[in-house]
Amino acid sequence: MLEDSIPMRDDLNSSSAKMLNTLGTLLLALVSLVTSLIILGALVRANEAGLACPDWPLCFGQILPELDLKIGFELTHRFVAGVVSLLFLLIFYRCRRDRVAWDKASAWLSLAACLLVTQIILGALTVWHLLAAWSVTAHLLTGNAFNMSIWLAGWRLRKPRDLPAPKQWQTWLAVVAAIMLVAQLWLGGLVSSTFSGLACPTWPTCNGSDFFPTFAGSVGLQIIHRWTAFLLLIFSVIAAVGLHKKAGGTWQLVTALLVCFQIVVGILNVLWGLPVEITGLHSGLAAAIVLTQSRATHDAWCASPKVTSEGA
Repeated sequence: MLEDSIPMRDDLNSSSAKMLNTLGTLLLALVSLVTSLIILGALVRANEAGLACPDWPLCFGQILPELDLKIGFELTHRFVAGVVSLLFLLIFYRCRRDRVAWDKASAWLSLAACLLVTQIILGALTVWHLLAAWSVTAHLLTGNAFNMSIWLAGWRLRKPRDLPAPKQWQTWLAVVAAIMLVAQLWLGGLVSSTFSGLACPTWPTCNGSDFFPTFAGSVGLQIIHRWTAFLLLIFSVIAAVGLHKKAGGTWQLVTALLVCFQIVVGILNVLWGLPVEITGLHSGLAAAIVLTQSRATHDAWCASPKVTSEGA
């Protein structure tokens, strides 16, 4: 009969839900690859391989030059970046063709696309400008922002968990923690790009003497980075308490725990003289904190009452 040949509405909804879940899963899987790329970028930096290929997009004018360890690091980083770009474009295209998926995640996917283009340009500028501090720091921030965008787009396509909405002041705790995180990530990029990681080779004091010897130069940058980390931990804990059992609360608690672990890793990084393995772990944890904090802020913000409704 004719009715038997027409898909039932429930079947259509189920098919659409499965497609959304699949696309969301693909985006979240891509996040894992981008996070690995961020860690690989840190290892390139730690192994002083950032200019192993002094030109871009080729390497010594060739697609595949004679390899050594440093060139291998740099070319692997470029290759993985290319794979990430291709996979994102394929997923973006598929989401763009699905009306429901695009309605749910268009803002984050569009932002991710813009950030990807920016990141490619910054990658070239980083080489062309011989690892200038501004380009290296911008490259780090943009890479993490791109990762965050596809992370949130992926979760937007999956069925959300129903949790009580936080009050607006509780949401703003997560927002402040997110702002502190951006500042700390920027400071971390500057510490790395200006080679200030061992400006203070002791902890908790600087050079075994003062806690705050100066706020100028490399020493000042290292000091500000250290103590901003503790401020970030304080704000993260306060936000986690404020959002307890509310939307975003679990992610905020995970963020606070990761920040605590990150501080320990940062201390070891200084005391052990910036070993490559610890430097990679430090960058990986920073990328993870960006993801958990952004999810906490996103969930709390989307669930909380708007200013106008609360004022009314």
